[in-house]
Amino acid sequence: MALLDPHPALKVAAPESPMIDGWMGDDWYHYGAFRQTNLDYFSGQTARKGSGTRIPREHYDDYTNFLEAGSAGAYALANGFEQLPWWKRFAAHPAYDAFWQLQALDKLLVARPSSVPTMWLQGMWDQEDIYGAVHAWEALEKAGHGANNHLVIGPWWHSQINRDGWNMGPLRWPGNTTAQFRQQVMIPWFNHYLRDTPLATPLAQAMIYNPVQERWDSFSDWKAASDQKLTPLYLQENMGLGFQQPAGGSDSYVSDPARPVPYLPRPIPQANDRWRTWLVADQRFVVDRPDVLSYVTPVLTETVKIQGAPIADIFARTTGTDGDFVVKLIDVYPAIDPTDPTMGGYLLPVALDIFRGRYRESFSDPSPIPANEVQEYKFRLPTANYEFRPGHRIMVQIQSSLFPLYDRNPQSYVPNILFAKPSDYHKATVTIEHGAGGRSAVLLPVVSSR
Repeated sequence: MALLDPHPALKVAAPESPMIDGWMGDDWYHYGAFRQTNLDYFSGQTARKGSGTRIPREHYDDYTNFLEAGSAGAYALANGFEQLPWWKRFAAHPAYDAFWQLQALDKLLVARPSSVPTMWLQGMWDQEDIYGAVHAWEALEKAGHGANNHLVIGPWWHSQINRDGWNMGPLRWPGNTTAQFRQQVMIPWFNHYLRDTPLATPLAQAMIYNPVQERWDSFSDWKAASDQKLTPLYLQENMGLGFQQPAGGSDSYVSDPARPVPYLPRPIPQANDRWRTWLVADQRFVVDRPDVLSYVTPVLTETVKIQGAPIADIFARTTGTDGDFVVKLIDVYPAIDPTDPTMGGYLLPVALDIFRGRYRESFSDPSPIPANEVQEYKFRLPTANYEFRPGHRIMVQIQSSLFPLYDRNPQSYVPNILFAKPSDYHKATVTIEHGAGGRSAVLLPVVSSR
């Protein structure tokens, strides 16, 4: 916020995991799907001066708590949220209308650009604000303000830059990545602008960690997502995945709101130590569920290197009139890993996100999904700088819920999902097309591995 019409004393800035657009992909929503566990944050921030309390729980497992409550709105009202002005304003604007659009800081920054040297910092697996920094940087770069704006994406969870950075969940680095970055990059950069000390090396346009090579990569020409060259990785018959055109076919699953797919293995308590690293959790815990489709390539013989934001491009039909689509891009580790046996067969998410189907044509003007008609659901996944190595495989998982982190879609169209009634929730058969009805794919920003 300080970068909008900055005070003359502001000489340099480093927004860390900034919340830039709360509806599109930061704290509150992801493409229209509500992050309902943040209701604790609502009460903590607004229920009283100072610090409010979290919502009391009846059960240890939040999966049960939110399932029994029904909708997110029912849960909020049962806990007295009608007293909180923020909740009332929030609940009245479920779509991306002017209420949200006028808060989108990437657009405000472009409209009122500053000359302050700025380092946009975020984690590659930021579980809270994975959208903001990279979108702010991309917007400024495309508007011609790249000279004083730099992008940094580290192998971190939300704001881990302020803490130790030896590992990201099971992924261990050869040093303390956060301390090294602060000492070797951030402090010299601050000192250059605050104390006029020389910089041994100018800060690159983008610095993005390569978690496979376990090193920082610097880029002078990092591309915004809209300028990427993309290579389709197609869903294939027999649950295959490949770069060749698919032969045809489709696959179906039944999405049941009474039994949503959890985002972590249960139980999922309110105070959840796994929250920081859930984006790298081993996805084998859902791979055998009948409502999760897992497409996988043959064992790779060459490295597949991606630099940028993958795009999910899913063609699907559903028996419902609304529905969510979760797409995960996953690195399948070899069955045996002699260097680290605990990683044998690990299904590591590289990038994943959720999209609410009613917004397939417009984020501001939702519409029912025509039942049993093929529709296209196209949305961006988080930015990656990653290498799928020989001996590994690539997997794409598709499902319709990530519960209880995101509220359940009733799969029947209602004006405001926050207040869906119990009678609105219905099973739906979801069919993913990979033939004449539509060639579903994840579009990858593949670059040469040489």
